This record gives sequence, C-alpha cells and structure tokens, in this order.
Amino acid sequence: MVKNIVFDLGNVLLDFNSDEIIADHIQDKKLHQLISENIFKSKEWILLDRGEITAQEATQRFIKKMPENEKLIKEIMDNWKDYLIPIDENVEVLNNIAKKPINLYVLSNFHKEAFEVVYEKYDFFNHFDGMIISYREKTIKPEKEIYEKLINRYNLNPDLTLLIDDSEKNIDAAKKLGFKTIHFNDNIKLSNSINDYIKRILG
Repeated sequence: MVKNIVFDLGNVLLDFNSDEIIADHIQDKKLHQLISENIFKSKEWILLDRGEITAQEATQRFIKKMPENEKLIKEIMDNWKDYLIPIDENVEVLNNIAKKPINLYVLSNFHKEAFEVVYEKYDFFNHFDGMIISYREKTIKPEKEIYEKLINRYNLNPDLTLLIDDSEKNIDAAKKLGFKTIHFNDNIKLSNSINDYIKRILG
C-alpha cells in the first residue's frame, strides 16, 4: 500500500536537457563539450544545487575559467531557465493523481534562481503537500540527509511512500531507506508504471 508519492522535478515533471540548451548557442562540437563540462557538469553546478553560491557567483567562476567565452557563458546562464518546460504527459499524470486521496511531495535538486522562476510560472506546484528543494536544505540527492529531511518534516513512512526520480543513484539511495521507487526514463510510460501503485492505494 502507498499513501504518499514523491516527484523529482528535472526530467520527471520539467524537461531539462543541457545538450539542447548548449546546441542552441553553439555549433562547434569541441566548444559544446567544453561548455558542458565547465558549466553543467561542474562543481559549481553542484554548489548551486546546494545553495552555497548564487547564479551570479557561478557565472563569474565560469567566466574566470573560460574568459574567451564570456559572452557565450552569460547567454547560457541568463537563458537556460527558459528551457525548463513541463513534460505534459507526466504533468497530466500528476493532475490525475491529485484528484485521489494521496499525499504528494517534491524532492528535487534545484538552484534558487531557477526554482523561483518555475514555481511562479507553473501552477502544477499547487498540487503538492510539501516540497524539499536542495538549495533550501544545503544538501542534495543522493545524500542520505536530504531524504531524512523529507521523512522527518512530513512524517512519512518510506514503506508507504513511492518516489519517482530519473537518476539511478538517487533511486538507489531512496531504496536503502525503504522507499518504493520508479526509475523514470525515456523507456517507460509514467502513467502505466504508476497505475499498479494507484490500484493498491485505492484497493
């Protein structure tokens, strides 16, 4: 039986593809890879998720590493949030679940500036009974602490809670704490995957 469902945001409810973002600004493959490694796969990106630096501070660090690409870096850092658009099919799943007697939560690694943009922009956030966002908590998935914050703040029993995430590492960490899980990816249809859980909830 499941009483609670926890959603990740990036690539579960909101599309986030850093390669597409870069490709809209860069045609050169070598530069594409360089920007990917030095921005979206950087330690600064993790610090942003932790809420330890601001987007402005991160941008200055990126420019310091690649001063010859200052204009490009500023364009990407100014515009990447615009690419965070709802995954309509999955949001529709959320809308349908919200009509049922199930508690809904968010557990997501997210930057402050980006989260504030999407939270104001998309009304599906109104469905949630609570949210754990990494920049607020100063800890990120798959660290145990962020899952414990979710459990303790909302008095959740992991055995009665389904967690949906696109990262295998995050799923593995949740399983260790007893959560039921769905590892979401392009090969599954969320509405089908969650259907069995909904049936168990409602009997």
